[in-house]
Amino acid sequence: MASELPAMKWLIFGCGGVGGYFGARIAQVPGQKVSYIVRNKALAALKEHGVRITSICGDVQIPAADLGPTLDSQNLDKEERFVADVIMLGCKAWEAEGCLRMCEPWCGPNTLVLPLQNGVEGLSTIKEIVSSWGKGHALAGCCNIVSAIAEPGHIKHWAANPPYITFGEFAGAPTERTQQVKAILDAAPGMEGHLEDDALAKIWEKFTFICSTTAVQATTGPHATQDVIPQIPELYLTWRTAMTEIINLCHSYGIKYEMEQLEKRVEALKAAVGATTSCSRDLWNGKPSEVDDLLGSVVRMGKEQKVPVPTISACYGTLILRDRIARGETLPIKAPTEGHRVLGPMWGAPSA
Repeated sequence: MASELPAMKWLIFGCGGVGGYFGARIAQVPGQKVSYIVRNKALAALKEHGVRITSICGDVQIPAADLGPTLDSQNLDKEERFVADVIMLGCKAWEAEGCLRMCEPWCGPNTLVLPLQNGVEGLSTIKEIVSSWGKGHALAGCCNIVSAIAEPGHIKHWAANPPYITFGEFAGAPTERTQQVKAILDAAPGMEGHLEDDALAKIWEKFTFICSTTAVQATTGPHATQDVIPQIPELYLTWRTAMTEIINLCHSYGIKYEMEQLEKRVEALKAAVGATTSCSRDLWNGKPSEVDDLLGSVVRMGKEQKVPVPTISACYGTLILRDRIARGETLPIKAPTEGHRVLGPMWGAPSA
């Protein structure tokens, strides 16, 4: 029963599609106090209105009074200190290391650190950082949700029903404290918590899917939603080939991936009407993306393990320029001469 659950303090870095959604759901469980680390407009919105979720699993508003302290990421040295029971990283993969280091003052001896980023390269870094603190305990984790910020403090969730968090120990059986987190996630409405004995295998399974889907979607364009991919033979073949490449890479590390999981992902594609990956959306919108953490990491690991990944490598090569433009990198690109019609996040819509 919810009344028997331990009261916990949750510190969530970020109030976007991941941290905002799962934090609000956890805040619905009696005894749970959720705090966010945010900045600028999100900071103002959470302090005034709290966090609001519009979801296919049911809408919810968590008033500011029902949240824990909302912390300003740009002035953390002035913010209230408390020991968090769980630190959850709801930021992007490339931000995770820096965000985690900012959370160190709120980490106690028994604090659990739960990353929810896409990708597998950064997990060892999370574990090493927490170990270097001499306090806290890092878990392996990821999540499955299709959501985005509608406006600061307001998250819209429209696919993946219900969303879930996959997590577990890096090795060995779950600790009692990890099992308590599982019980709280089970009690949270509009989501599930999947505590896995082999969490790394589950994270790699999700990684395989998100990489392959992003490779096809982001390269093709916004019309290639997940349900469309299996309906177009050329897209579907590219997607399956990419999946197979990453599955082979997974096996090279001794990570279990059973081929029946691939067929389950085909059914997941068909059911995800209108769904797109967050990495694809960021690339299309001219924002910094996780393309290097996803596709780039596959290319690097493939080279390291001597596993060919030509499909992923080709897609990565076509997409990385968009990401570098979004990050403001100095590139040998010149603005088009007058009259040229150029589309894309760098130049905007063509003139009539």
